[in-house]
Amino acid sequence: MFELATLEKRTNPFIGQPQVLVFGSNIDSTLKAKVVQEQLAYLSGVVDISVDLEDWEHVLRVECSSETVPELVVAKVLSMGFRCYEL
Repeated sequence: MFELATLEKRTNPFIGQPQVLVFGSNIDSTLKAKVVQEQLAYLSGVVDISVDLEDWEHVLRVECSSETVPELVVAKVLSMGFRCYEL
């Protein structure tokens, strides 16, 4: 079984069409995942965030509106001192 850190779904509806952005990262603990989730939750259009802590790429998934730009997510995660790259 894999460990998955997930932020509760918000009740806000999508703005535009929904999408799931997928990134590799070095987010390797529940505490680090919570920190990233809390910060990414402030980005416009973000509905759900999860990190697969068992996957070798520590996959970060961001469920969001189509207006959310992947580069913005990458920049935010990098600014917190983590690696992040789009898959």
